[in-house]
Amino acid sequence: MSIINVESVTKKFIGVTALSKVSIDIKENKIFGLIGPNGSGKTTLLNVINGFLKPEEGQVKIKGKNTIGLKPHEIARMGVGRTFQFPRVFSKLSVESNILVSNPSLENTKKLNELLQMFDLMAVKNRLASDLGYGQKKMLELARAMATDAWILLLDEPLGGLDSKSIEKMLNCIKDINEQYGKVILVVEHNLDQLFSIADYVYVLHGGKKVEEGTPREIKSSKILHDVYFRGF
Repeated sequence: MSIINVESVTKKFIGVTALSKVSIDIKENKIFGLIGPNGSGKTTLLNVINGFLKPEEGQVKIKGKNTIGLKPHEIARMGVGRTFQFPRVFSKLSVESNILVSNPSLENTKKLNELLQMFDLMAVKNRLASDLGYGQKKMLELARAMATDAWILLLDEPLGGLDSKSIEKMLNCIKDINEQYGKVILVVEHNLDQLFSIADYVYVLHGGKKVEEGTPREIKSSKILHDVYFRGF
C-alpha cells in the first residue's frame, strides 16, 4: 500500500529547475533511500512532500489525499515527521523540554523515558540543548520527531557530520524505529554504504530528475550510479 505517492513533481527556482517530473512511491513498513550528488534535488523533494515548498506541476498524495497547498503543520498533523541536515533544536530549553514541545502530553510518562533511553539522552535530559554535542543534537531532533507519533519520518542526512561511533548508533536507531515501531522512513544520505546497509529500496536523483530506482543491490551494480557520482553523468 502506498503511504506517500509523488507524481510528476516539478519545482523551479528563478528559472532553475530543481525537480523535473519526479515520481516516487513510498510504501508501508520500509526504509527508502534518496541519493544523488549535491544539487540533485533531494532536500527540495523533502520540502515539497512536507509542504515547505509548492511545486509548479504534479501532486503529492499522503494516504490517498492530495496535500499540495497544505501548510507544513497541517501535513505534520497527518503523521509526517521531519529532521534536517543541520539539527534544529530549541537551544535555551532542556533536552526533556525540547521533546515535550513536540508533544506536551508526554510529560511524566513512560513513553518520554523510553524516548530518552532509546536515543541515549537520559543522562543529559536536564541539560540545555545548546550544551549538547552535534551528534546528540541530531538524536534529540529525531526523538522530537518520534514524540509526535508520526508514522513516516523524512530524514535529511542523519549521518552527516557524525563520527563512526555516532553513525553506528544512529543507524541502529533508524532500524529500530522501522522494525520495532513500524515507522516508514525516507532517508536522504550521502554515505551510500551505510544507507545501503539499512534501506529496502533506493531512488537516485541527478539534475532534478529521477534517473534510477531499485533495491540497494540493484543500485550498487547500476552503471547509472557510477556515472552520476564519478563521471558527472
